[in-house]
Amino acid sequence: MANELAKVLKYYGILPYSSIAVQKIVCPFHDDANPSLSVDLENNTWYCFGCGKFGDAKRFVKLMEKKYHNLNDLDALILYNKVIKSEQYSDISLTRFVKTRKPNRQLYDEAYDYYHGLSKIDWRNPGESMEVLEASQYMKSRGYSPSTLNKVKAKITYNSQYGLIFPMLDNGKFRGWVCRTMRKDIEAKRKYLYNTGFSRATTLCGDYGKKDYVVIVEGYMDRLKFVQCGIEEDNVVAILGWKISDEQCNKLKAKGINKVISALDNDKSGRKGTNYLRTLFKVTRFRYLKGYKDPGEMSKETLCKCYKKTLLDFNKK
Repeated sequence: MANELAKVLKYYGILPYSSIAVQKIVCPFHDDANPSLSVDLENNTWYCFGCGKFGDAKRFVKLMEKKYHNLNDLDALILYNKVIKSEQYSDISLTRFVKTRKPNRQLYDEAYDYYHGLSKIDWRNPGESMEVLEASQYMKSRGYSPSTLNKVKAKITYNSQYGLIFPMLDNGKFRGWVCRTMRKDIEAKRKYLYNTGFSRATTLCGDYGKKDYVVIVEGYMDRLKFVQCGIEEDNVVAILGWKISDEQCNKLKAKGINKVISALDNDKSGRKGTNYLRTLFKVTRFRYLKGYKDPGEMSKETLCKCYKKTLLDFNKK
């Protein structure tokens, strides 16, 4: 039966545009400050970049009813069947769907102008600006040096919620920007804020193509830690999630890359993403030490130790 997810979202009153195939909505499964749940109405799938939940229309109903009405799986299934068969939600036509993944030039220009309009900062000589000094101290506490911040061209937004901003460079090409909060109360809701129109699915944040392999990480700060430690800094890409997209995969293969070191997070989603990579590339899993979730939380000494062990596995293949 067609349009299941569109009907379900319309039933719950959280479908802004029933004619747009791929769009983002505010996630109902966690305290979402900004829209982070991506829905694909043509393929009847959804994924939240904030809390990591994903699935199809049936799973969406199951989670909604369990969270808000404490229904069991059977009762949720009965409701699901009732919704998708109801004529009340039958006015959705696939022929009206419009793909929205093509870059929007106006949104791109706005993101470009916003980032490049911010003052350039020399993090080694931050001056007396309280905002810059606070950001410098925050990044230092997380193991990032002023020279690294200069290298990636970090800036300050002077926004109290998302004060740090980084350009998203795909093999040197500006694709948008990402802000990182330094406040724990905001971090509990959402760590990162991307510019409107930014496409994570079509972006590989980092450099690739100089070798026949690449190191893949999830988040921007994970890649930044490799840069900080001087490890494969010109050969590490962040896919900005746990699962590589078709577009990202095609970009790597177009550069002749057929081997991957997967440093996706050391958790259930990261392992799932690594298994998916194995269907596309020859994969070596990053040798995490027990108790570490991702490269971003590692010290230079720990990251180097893990990577040396990983290279031993990589060179054996």
